[in-house]
Amino acid sequence: MPNAYSSNCKPKWEAHLYPAQFHRVFEELRIVSSEGEIALDQLSDEEIVDLCKQQLPDELEAFTELVRRYEGLVYNFCMKIIGSPQDAEEVAQDSLIQVYHKIHQFEGRSKFKTWLYKIVHNYCRNRISKIIRKREGQEAYEEHVKETDPQTTQGSKDQLDNKARIQEALNHLKPKDKEIITFKFMLGMTLQEISDTLGVGASAAKMRYYRAMESFKEAYERSGKPLPVTAKPNSR
Repeated sequence: MPNAYSSNCKPKWEAHLYPAQFHRVFEELRIVSSEGEIALDQLSDEEIVDLCKQQLPDELEAFTELVRRYEGLVYNFCMKIIGSPQDAEEVAQDSLIQVYHKIHQFEGRSKFKTWLYKIVHNYCRNRISKIIRKREGQEAYEEHVKETDPQTTQGSKDQLDNKARIQEALNHLKPKDKEIITFKFMLGMTLQEISDTLGVGASAAKMRYYRAMESFKEAYERSGKPLPVTAKPNSR
């Protein structure tokens, strides 16, 4: 099913900003690009950001190009952290709107992508804090089912494949541990990028990573299957 960030759907952030100009902006962007006046897709992120600072809030062409580049990454980031498509879509939209309002504060001390991830990460954390009690209630119910019918639960576990066991282990991690594992293995971020995103030192990021790995190992083994022996991940 297509979401707000698939190629078949127009991003919803624009409807929040300028509903009446929603279709016109895209049409003008195509016209401008085709006429060669400004090839936005040929500009670097830094150049696009500078152009956004010049254009906003009166014009949206540069910001539209910036969103086109990153809306998919933002949604996937939110989806991997939060796990719920609906929540991920809403958080992605809120994050991009925040970028629209805060882009003039970007000073270029880090890559734009790192600055963007910090904003998205904060919104993900805020959303997680709102749904954590609901999740805890669901887990309490599942534990109750396990206690009342352990044989059925074990039978279900035997049918889980490795991917399902990994997801089960992730679901039982603390939010901070889960996000570290997600950053490292699902988003392919280096420890330095994790450090920049979380706003902590490299040593602190490394310690959080190792603690998260230990927690994941314990959760995985509790799911009923020993953790496969793998080579030590590159800590760059």
